[in-house]
Amino acid sequence: MTLAHQRQKQPELVRSQLLAVMRELLVLEGPQALTLDAVSKRAGVTKGGLQHHFRSKQALLNALSDQLFEEFEERYEQALRIEEETPGRHARAYVRTCFDSGGDCKQVETQRAIALLALSLPECRERWNTMMRLALNQDGSAPEVANLLLVCRLAADGFWFAQMLDAYDLDEPRKASILLVLLRLCDEAVK
Repeated sequence: MTLAHQRQKQPELVRSQLLAVMRELLVLEGPQALTLDAVSKRAGVTKGGLQHHFRSKQALLNALSDQLFEEFEERYEQALRIEEETPGRHARAYVRTCFDSGGDCKQVETQRAIALLALSLPECRERWNTMMRLALNQDGSAPEVANLLLVCRLAADGFWFAQMLDAYDLDEPRKASILLVLLRLCDEAVK
């Protein structure tokens, strides 16, 4: 009898570990590095053990995509809760979510992983597009207001991608200042 038979089974821990390894491989080495062998080896799990939790690479990618979208949606909902019930609140919450790294390296990794999946997987890209279309509906239908709020969202997206790519060396006070400018623009758009 091997030690594996004597270990206490912790399926949620193993599943979580496999997804963390998948995210790490995706961010550090790119989508081409995502193989079942690479994930199982780095996680210290047999390939059969991995396939017990995720039958295929696609199942693993889908689970990672679900996890990343859930994290984003949780942060968005958290930002939405602090916004007053006024026009433009959804755009302001989105802008806050894009800026909300709090210096957390894991958050930037999450951004990179979402972007890499959206760029490489059509179903992930479609899911992101659907989420954004629904979000835009929350900004109202008056064209000028909706367009101004969209400009704020696009600026926040630009910040999100610049942060993900380490494009600019912005300190926290400058980030906070830019966030306030965008939030102020959101407020002015709905006046």
